[in-house]
Amino acid sequence: MFRTTKLALVLALAALSSAAAAQAATDAEKRACQHDVARHCRSVMHESEQRVGQCLIVNAAYLSKACQQVLRNHGQL
Repeated sequence: MFRTTKLALVLALAALSSAAAAQAATDAEKRACQHDVARHCRSVMHESEQRVGQCLIVNAAYLSKACQQVLRNHGQL
């Protein structure tokens, strides 16, 4: 359970570029990318939030539609 919570937190911080935007992330947005981080960014998921965010952007074409939309909503795509 702790690992899932940590993953969701890392994801939320990684997907958002500013502190103001980070505060706006909803639980639904965090969940939308949780699987994508585990699947496409596992190798960097325990590194910095920036690295996870960069990984998501690099792999954008392979992400779920929901995760792509979260990134778009926060100006990452």
